[in-house]
Amino acid sequence: MPSAIARVTCPVCRTEFQTYIEQVLDVRVDPGVKNRVLSGAVNVAVCPRCGNAGALNLPFIYHDPEHEIALLYLPMESGRTEADRQRYAGTLTQQLMNSLAPEERKGYLFQPETFITLDGLVRRALEIEGVTEADMQRSREQRELLSQLLEADPEGWDAMIAENEALIDEEFFGLLQYLLQATGAMSQSEAGEEAAEEEEAHLSAEGRRLRQLYLHLVETHPVGQRLVARTDVLRGFADNPTPETLLEALLAAQDDETVDMLVQMGLPLMDYSFFQLLLQRVETAGSPAEQERLKALRRRVLDTRETLSKAGQDLARERLVLLQKLISSEDPLKLARSHLSELDESFMYLLQAQLREAQQRGDQALLQALNRVVAILNQISEESMPPEMLFVRRALAAADNEQLLEFLRDNRPLLQPQLFQFLEALEQESRGQGEAEVAERLALIRARAQEVAGPSEEPLHLESPSAASRPAAAPGEGQTPSGLIISRR
Repeated sequence: MPSAIARVTCPVCRTEFQTYIEQVLDVRVDPGVKNRVLSGAVNVAVCPRCGNAGALNLPFIYHDPEHEIALLYLPMESGRTEADRQRYAGTLTQQLMNSLAPEERKGYLFQPETFITLDGLVRRALEIEGVTEADMQRSREQRELLSQLLEADPEGWDAMIAENEALIDEEFFGLLQYLLQATGAMSQSEAGEEAAEEEEAHLSAEGRRLRQLYLHLVETHPVGQRLVARTDVLRGFADNPTPETLLEALLAAQDDETVDMLVQMGLPLMDYSFFQLLLQRVETAGSPAEQERLKALRRRVLDTRETLSKAGQDLARERLVLLQKLISSEDPLKLARSHLSELDESFMYLLQAQLREAQQRGDQALLQALNRVVAILNQISEESMPPEMLFVRRALAAADNEQLLEFLRDNRPLLQPQLFQFLEALEQESRGQGEAEVAERLALIRARAQEVAGPSEEPLHLESPSAASRPAAAPGEGQTPSGLIISRR
């Protein structure tokens, strides 16, 4: 999505630095946009020197095509006069329109709802998502309670929790876990007490207090205990996924949410033999109560599987519609970019299936259309690809040694020590994964690249995106229009 660079001066240490800012936020392109907007964390700049973070009060436009809504944030500071502000609004709206294929430019985009405060826009976005004022009030009370707990003496935690029992639910633990991850305090170690102590030593005071509160709650509160039990069950199955371990995990699940998660994880394992195992457990239950529990579990598993199966079919239909739109679109590249989050594994699976079917039928017209879609997806993939990976991809595409040397000569400025180190690491990784042929090819590319490069020069560094420094296309390939550059500082 369109973005720009702003020069910022840190109010704490007075360091000047540049930061990317978002101007057009499209939920379908980047689903993470929704959480950033709902949390009010849009265009947050972090000082590279002192770490101070703050939101930049800059205009943006938020687009949610599913709900056919466009929200424009236009603070009073965005222009000296109303005419300036309206020009800014027109520019942002035009940027959004230009990012969409012609057939997706609908009427509501010409009249976005405008807000002069971020809080007002966030409230409207929450309303669109079905979040009520009561929900928001509860969320505020949970945040206030968490702040009070972190400031209080741990000796008083149990009393405070008892007084606010109604606020301690899975959402409260979700908020706590989010803060743990944001501060790096979520424990990543399973290597024993010594490793845990080393992790603890590197935490900030805030991180240590967050972890202390979290551990206290998961040990003493029913909700925390249930979440830990759920994690243990899910992890146990994930470590050894078989029909037998799936059944044992389902039997150990303490709530419907855990059952639903296990069904989703183990859906491919739920064949005839799995349900025979479950039926045997029902028939050999030791008591009527246990038999009823197992029957209820079987009904839950079947209902959840049916729901997931229907959702999968609906998703497949949606991806087929998207593929048909890409084939018939006036501007398939723009359409693909505006549906970026939907170009997922399901879409790729469908595309490959359609390609195979077209080949089997000998439908050359459809085959050409599908290959055009493949070319567009490759172009989009290359635009977001790190320059080293793009270099390797194009070098591997060279048909023979002559084409490889031609490609390397065209991209001689990129042949730097960092690239050779990357190639060597990739080669070793390929050997470790048993991909000997790829490893040998990478070794050859590195050797030829070092020959073309000659004596080592001053290292090059990553800079801002620019089309000029992308690796030149290998023979027979096209040049993509954007991406990170490598240039001298």
